[in-house]
Amino acid sequence: MSLLQPEWFREKEVLDVGCNTGVLTISIARQFGPRLVVGMDIDGALIHRARRGLLLAKDEDKAFPESLSSFPGNVLFTQGNYVLDSDQRLNACTPRYDIILAMSVTKWVHLNWGDDGLKRFFQRAFRELRPGGRFVLEPQPFVSYKRRKKLSEEIFANYQQIRFRPEQFREYLLSREVGYSTCQLVGVSTHSSKGFRRPVFVYTKSEVQR
Repeated sequence: MSLLQPEWFREKEVLDVGCNTGVLTISIARQFGPRLVVGMDIDGALIHRARRGLLLAKDEDKAFPESLSSFPGNVLFTQGNYVLDSDQRLNACTPRYDIILAMSVTKWVHLNWGDDGLKRFFQRAFRELRPGGRFVLEPQPFVSYKRRKKLSEEIFANYQQIRFRPEQFREYLLSREVGYSTCQLVGVSTHSSKGFRRPVFVYTKSEVQR
């Protein structure tokens, strides 16, 4: 949270992809005053826990009067896979959000859907951002993939075929194939474990689209 700027979110529509149990999603909704923040995860059990967490937060929250905050009515959790199953389906994607977060999720997209799936993930996020929108990305380093590569035969096969490495993400996201106009390193996420201290980047979509 310390690397995220409140003004990015105030009165904006936000998507948190791979929201897990919704801790970050709820914190953004409560503290930064977005119009709407949607937490999405492919795991239904995690979404169930996120919804329970939201109910608890509603009961516990005493610090934000309704006149100053729309929390918890500005939060929605949904189960879904953000990785489309074909490039053709990208054509149906239209701008919906002002900011999209992908925090510690690229490794799992990469291992489960390979290079093509991750590129499709990046392209969908760009297409669903409004002009001037921000894509907040916290990618895991490739060395961390190795510990998870044998979770299934499919994941192992995908791992062996990966050619699109995290150090190439910036060049790809700024290329014509995607289209972001700028990239800013906003800092390194804080965590008690060194392996979870990762750089956080903000990619900005141009206000004027060609």
